[in-house]
Amino acid sequence: MESMVKLTKKQQKQIHYYIRHKDEGKSKQDLIHGREVPKFIEKHLPYIRRLARNLDQLLIVGSFVSPPLKTGLIDRFLILTEIESLEPLICFNKTDLLQDKNEGKEIAEVYKSIGYNTLLTSAKKKTGITRLARLLKGKRTALAGHSGVGKSSLLNAIDPNLKISVQEVSDSTGKGRHTTTKVRIYKLQESTDVIDLPGIKLVDFIDIHPHDARFYFREFEQISEECKFRDCQHITENKCAVKEAVSAGTIYPQRYESYLNFVESLS
Repeated sequence: MESMVKLTKKQQKQIHYYIRHKDEGKSKQDLIHGREVPKFIEKHLPYIRRLARNLDQLLIVGSFVSPPLKTGLIDRFLILTEIESLEPLICFNKTDLLQDKNEGKEIAEVYKSIGYNTLLTSAKKKTGITRLARLLKGKRTALAGHSGVGKSSLLNAIDPNLKISVQEVSDSTGKGRHTTTKVRIYKLQESTDVIDLPGIKLVDFIDIHPHDARFYFREFEQISEECKFRDCQHITENKCAVKEAVSAGTIYPQRYESYLNFVESLS
């Protein structure tokens, strides 16, 4: 995967203006994925955004331990699936390293209760591998997550004949070493492709306006109908049903925190 260049404020404004004022709705997606993408936009788009047209689903992999779980990145990948209308699968790997097994179930339940398909796996112990293979069967899936979370190990567990190189997490940094340096496509069986993306640390959303961020958190949708203001951003407004739901525990605080971080990143 190509390294991502940090955009200047001027470049960000240019791209925001071009996309928001020239194209709306579905035409915006066509612009991003089409062949005639303006050069100054094309070179800054993350590669995963260009893959989406060919995908059925996105398998998001995180590990509980070594490296530690980063729910913020999972949430950003979920936003990507909402934008691109992809089926998301969230795989929480390395359950064998958890001292308290209930901790893993509780974290998975957060996303399951929202409506996302979740899996608890251990490539080492072969836990959840049969179900994972079944969910991948007959589909074209992108595989995404931090380096070291066990993506390659999961593929090897499904099909040992792949013999994908696997390296351990660095003891000094607690971060995974990059075993995948470029996009690779693995055919597990006929009509079953897995596109292994390099470990990435950032997903950019240069084409989303901050006011639209609320539309990509599906648990907000129904509750927001009770907000006092129709265009409520769920941040500073009074009588906001979403904020009330967070206080009541109906919406998980960590998801709301991800929402606030997402809005800030778009500003």
